[in-house]
Amino acid sequence: MLGGAALALGMIGTPALAQGAKSPPALTQEQKDHGVETFRLIASAMQSENVPNDVKSVLMGCMYENPIGKISETVDSALAANPGKIDRTKPEQMLSVIAQVCGYEPPATGTAAPGKAPAAPGKPPAAPAGRPKGR
Repeated sequence: MLGGAALALGMIGTPALAQGAKSPPALTQEQKDHGVETFRLIASAMQSENVPNDVKSVLMGCMYENPIGKISETVDSALAANPGKIDRTKPEQMLSVIAQVCGYEPPATGTAAPGKAPAAPGKPPAAPAGRPKGR
């Protein structure tokens, strides 16, 4: 079945995204691990019924507008700027940081509304903002 799909893809004649692009720089194992974790958390959030739609919208816009490497590096910078405040092993905390670096602004009261991603301590650095532009 997959072979037929691969054959069909070869027949449509669309250019590859990587054509003409420079070779990406070699990544460290840590960069790979952090990028995979960032992608996994975003993908899980998009499928979760517990993540509000406004957070999902910000995450989708961010993914659409920015490479995962840039998002992951910005998250790493936010964590480095706030040592000891975020536990990388806690998905809820990491998703909060990812959402904030993507442009999500928690409620102004300083506490998260029920069902919203909790606000991460500290202010993350300027980050890739990505909101859908309406298609």
